Amino acid sequence: MLQIEQGIVMPSTRTKYPFLDMEPGDSILLSSKAQADSARVASIRFVKVHRPDWSFVLRKVENGWRLWRKD
Repeated sequence: MLQIEQGIVMPSTRTKYPFLDMEPGDSILLSSKAQADSARVASIRFVKVHRPDWSFVLRKVENGWRLWRKD
């Protein structure tokens, strides 16, 4: 039987990426192409659902991939 618990705080977001904390010009470094693709898809979904006026751009850099918040 499952136990009912009260007073447990629900996490505010499900994303593993800090999109809400990013200002224009901020970026995150991603070490692999798979991680970069995952972040790109997550950013597209985030923009559609939460911030339609924002945009992100992903670029290959010397030590991996970097995802910037544009505006």
